[in-house]
Amino acid sequence: MEFKTLFPIMKKHLADGDDVPYFFRELMAMLTTVTEDEWGTGKDPSVKLSDETIRSYTKRKLPKKLASSIVYRLTPEVMVERINEHSDASRRLLADDLKGYDATLNADNVAEAISGWMVEIVQESAGLVPQDALQKQQQQQLASDLKIRYGDYLLSETDGYCPFPGCGKQLTITNKGKAVHTYEVSLIDKGKPAVPDNLIAMCPQCYATYLLDDSKKLSRELKEIKNILSTHKQSVHLLDDLPLEKGIVGVIRKVKKLGEKELVGTSFDPKEIKQKLSPSQDMALYIAVNSYVTTYYPQIKEIMMNLDKRGEIDYDEIQDQIHAFYKRLKKANKSRLETFNEIAGKIHRVTLQDELYCQIVVSYFVQSCEVFDAITK
Repeated sequence: MEFKTLFPIMKKHLADGDDVPYFFRELMAMLTTVTEDEWGTGKDPSVKLSDETIRSYTKRKLPKKLASSIVYRLTPEVMVERINEHSDASRRLLADDLKGYDATLNADNVAEAISGWMVEIVQESAGLVPQDALQKQQQQQLASDLKIRYGDYLLSETDGYCPFPGCGKQLTITNKGKAVHTYEVSLIDKGKPAVPDNLIAMCPQCYATYLLDDSKKLSRELKEIKNILSTHKQSVHLLDDLPLEKGIVGVIRKVKKLGEKELVGTSFDPKEIKQKLSPSQDMALYIAVNSYVTTYYPQIKEIMMNLDKRGEIDYDEIQDQIHAFYKRLKKANKSRLETFNEIAGKIHRVTLQDELYCQIVVSYFVQSCEVFDAITK
């Protein structure tokens, strides 16, 4: 199916009287992840084009530059929904006009067929060569085998979100009250063996497109993402067997309740922070920790001491536990940023409290010397 063939048929039945440029923009909005609020920001390829240019596109193959800019941002499921919003009569007439290309089309399945054609049109226009039947069969078998062998591990590595650049779709959804995994396992470097370090889980749409893409640059990007995921997974495993007193939940809940009235006039001069964090090496982390300590340190210390006196927490035990987290991560040569994030992540997983407040508590322990040693000059 060619775009110049499909577009006029779609416009005839779906445009509701809109002219060619307007309907083309609507079509692009259906087919990409770009929202209407972002139009005009340069993120939506359709708004970069003049009306005359758009008219020319509808009479020939989509330009490679345009197709390449949206090929990894396709949302065929949105297109299906939008087409199915039209009446049964409109979809039936649309299907009738397309039966010369697929005799099985009807009002119920025409939306799926069109979205599939549009994906293929964009992929081919972007220079991604479609597979033949044998290649597809072989790839489907490989993908199934890899998912059986490594799927659970790779899915957990992603924390449930597609790691493909610019995607972020959930890889587990609920359908009729049941959790359904919607992901595939892909080779990162297609010229190397299918071992865990060269495999990554991603959503079906990104998987299907990347399968056809031989871009070395994209392969390198995915390798970098894989390294980040693997490092985080390793850090989580490092802390899994270390305990954390459950009373820390009460500390975080009280921190969350602190308002402007409690915090005004109780600022603290965090002299220790510069001994632990270098603004020249970890500027963002330094600013965050310095700000949290300046604002929250006196109040958190008071909360800790009061809970300790009432026997609701063992303050010494919590200090020892946090320091144990730090020592374990330091021994594994984690950076200061990784260490901070992983300790906050551990507290978040144990307490199920907001990550922001977990970071505030970790900042308290930076100041009180449980996290980070002094920088040696």
